[in-house]
Amino acid sequence: MPLIEDWKTRPYMTIQKIFEDHKEDSHETFVKNVESYFTQRLSEETLRSLPSVNSTPLDQLSSGTVVKYRCMVQDVFDPQYFVGRYKVTNSGSGQTRLECGSFRDVPLIGPNETADFDSLQSVTVERHSVYCVPIPGEANWVKEINDKQCRRMTPSTSTSAAREKRGRDHEGEEEMESDHKVTREERSTVGPGGDPSHDKPTEGLDDQMSGVQSGGPAPKTSPKLPSLNMPLPNEQGVPCIVRVYSGNVDLKATSVVEIVGILCMDPRLASVFDEGDDSNDISEREELQAHEPPASLVPRLHALVVRHLEHNNPSLPPQVKSDSYNKAVTDLMADVGSLRLELLSILEHALLGDRLAAEYLLCHLISGVYARVDVLPLGKLCVNLSRCPTLPRYCQFLHHLISQLTTQSVYVDLTIDNMNSLALVPKKDYTENRVRAGMLQLGGGTSLVLNETALQQGQLNPHGVSNVKALADMIKWQRVDYDFQWHPIPVYSSVSVLVLSEGESLLPKDVHIPLSTTHQVMDVASHFGKLDGRLTTENLEKLRSYISACRLIDYSVSDETQKVSLVGKV
Repeated sequence: MPLIEDWKTRPYMTIQKIFEDHKEDSHETFVKNVESYFTQRLSEETLRSLPSVNSTPLDQLSSGTVVKYRCMVQDVFDPQYFVGRYKVTNSGSGQTRLECGSFRDVPLIGPNETADFDSLQSVTVERHSVYCVPIPGEANWVKEINDKQCRRMTPSTSTSAAREKRGRDHEGEEEMESDHKVTREERSTVGPGGDPSHDKPTEGLDDQMSGVQSGGPAPKTSPKLPSLNMPLPNEQGVPCIVRVYSGNVDLKATSVVEIVGILCMDPRLASVFDEGDDSNDISEREELQAHEPPASLVPRLHALVVRHLEHNNPSLPPQVKSDSYNKAVTDLMADVGSLRLELLSILEHALLGDRLAAEYLLCHLISGVYARVDVLPLGKLCVNLSRCPTLPRYCQFLHHLISQLTTQSVYVDLTIDNMNSLALVPKKDYTENRVRAGMLQLGGGTSLVLNETALQQGQLNPHGVSNVKALADMIKWQRVDYDFQWHPIPVYSSVSVLVLSEGESLLPKDVHIPLSTTHQVMDVASHFGKLDGRLTTENLEKLRSYISACRLIDYSVSDETQKVSLVGKV
């Protein structure tokens, strides 16, 4: 008897049935039917119940099952050609059948069976592969809430009984993929999570600030294996190579998406690392190893449904145009006046009593590029706060507070050493035919905090000058020019940049606000610790939702207001 959860735990049987029911259809139509089938079953509750690659260690996930993955597109590989349909012959019985080659990496061939890929019934089609990484700079509180939801919604019962009942025709690959689990040490995305103390701006700061602010060394990997290519140093998480079969999905670098697909960790995918294979020259082998690393290191995910994320706040429904999202925002905006005043008061305290600076910082936090006129980005607001205290770690504490309010944030100390050594700009590696990640390869909605108070006297080398120019272009044009050696490739973004400095920054800015402090602070930790009582879990959830909703809310400027604005500029 078919089980209710068959499409989650045994998706290949569902896909094969769709394939057999529509053998005469084109591959494009078949993919649309598969996409439609799984989309219809993905309600918000069902989506939350799926195992997450972000929250679950790989050794607890089963290959060949449906999972979800929240990520950013780091690189787009060249299209691949594969056999979408092939004939299989049983040498014992002489029986033949047609098998679906889509949504899998390894052909389904049982004992005493052979595949005839040259048969007239075989069809070669195209698919796209993208290299995805966990969203760079995603806040710890986002990961912790998603972890809690995943543990609460994912059933703990074993599916071994269900696997024992599967049909004999597809027993070979289904058992191999569903039962195979790859053990990997130190590959979990986050820790156990759920510690309320992490919501406080004065706690957990040392762990968060290590690595990113100083541009620390990237995690060590085996010299024979490709780099995980994380944009931020010491970033944790599992990258995936996502196979996309639908031609209607537009994935570009820095696209932030949630993917529902079939997880593949087949150990046979590691065969490209056979050093005794001399069939390819060195350059071809290096490219193959970079594009097809072992699945235990970089799993494959065959996309069934791809959704662009306009936000990644787990406290709000993911689909902005859904009824549930509209209801949540309506309920939130009923108390919008007090929320704004509370948030302003918190920011004013963090900025040592400067109310005007708090107003601009709030506008900065909810700003984002909503349109472009030619290359001019509209909606950005880069704020330069000067006269920042030179007290130890003040800028780190301010960034930590921002990270508690926003879903994504990155902190960089603008020291001479960092500018001369950090890889800010992504660079094309022609040997491996991939884009090496840079720290400015960030998803939309990220808050980038630049600490210019850490700058000391020194000499910038050519790489440092290039990094400073890249920061200026990011601020002014909301664009990063990827280094393709002979020519730059512009990639547009929407990153809110906050520059903290002693004097006015030399970097471009939209607003310069010299801090006018009214509080005398000797102990930064004690000063920010006074906010702990106000930043309760319930209060933080409302403030975070307020910032996320304000970023996405539709608004219009009346003709009268535009005239007033123009008169003010004149």
